[in-house]
Amino acid sequence: MDGTWTIREATRADAAGFARIQIDAWRATYSGILPADYLARLDLWRLTAVWEQRLGSAAGAVRQLAVCVDGGIVGWAGFGEPRDDVDDGTGELHAINMDPAHWSRGLGSFLFTRVARELVGMGYSRAYLWVADGNSRALAFYGRHGWSLDGTSTDDDRFTPPLHELRVVSPLLA
Repeated sequence: MDGTWTIREATRADAAGFARIQIDAWRATYSGILPADYLARLDLWRLTAVWEQRLGSAAGAVRQLAVCVDGGIVGWAGFGEPRDDVDDGTGELHAINMDPAHWSRGLGSFLFTRVARELVGMGYSRAYLWVADGNSRALAFYGRHGWSLDGTSTDDDRFTPPLHELRVVSPLLA
């Protein structure tokens, strides 16, 4: 890894960086998975406003971390309370996104490992996340960290057509 890197709690001031990374990562990752016109319409200004609201709200059951290199945000993760009806003691990794220019440098693994530790600190003994069907890069990444598919899937109807997602799970080690 080049440069000085840190992982820290996100603040409202990180909104534009989160939005930029999400757009760049989604365009690189979801080409061929999400419709091309949807990816082309992702708007930095609109998504920044969403992130300003999300990051500006009082600390709650979902936390956000930023990974920075030389002070600039290159990745982020959201995690905590699950959005789904799951067993007690199960947390969720809501999302993890890295700037494609920083893929395969180890920063995503450091961020992912930190998220797992933080989930344990929040009282969770298991965790899950949803991965778009066809996102082989993500499935391989999570597999390298010992997470595996559990056979559960869902269709995310926020997208047209709905995005088919696969659930990846893992026990969390203290």
